[in-house]
Amino acid sequence: MGSNDDDCNRQGSKTCPSHSDACAVVRGHGSGVMKSCSYKSFCSQANTQGYRAPGVRVHCCFSDDCNVTGGALGFTSGVSVLLVLLPLLLHLLFI
Repeated sequence: MGSNDDDCNRQGSKTCPSHSDACAVVRGHGSGVMKSCSYKSFCSQANTQGYRAPGVRVHCCFSDDCNVTGGALGFTSGVSVLLVLLPLLLHLLFI
C-alpha cells in the first residue's frame, strides 16, 4: 500500500502464494494504491459489475509479481507460450 505506484513498488515485492491466481491493483480517489494477491473471480466480478465506490478503480494482472508494469493484462511467459503453441499441438494430434 502506498501513496502512488512508485511508493508502493519501493516497499518491495512478494511472490503471491500458489492458491491465488491474480494480482489486484486498487486505486483510490486521490493517488492511493493498494496491490495484493487476489483471485480471478474477484477480478471478473469487479470488471463485469463495475466498481462499488465512485473514483475507485481495480486493475488485475495474472502474474506472480504485483509490481510488474506494462499492458492491461500480464501473463507469465509460460502461459503465453502455451497459448501460442496450443493450436499447433492440437493440429498435430488430430492429423
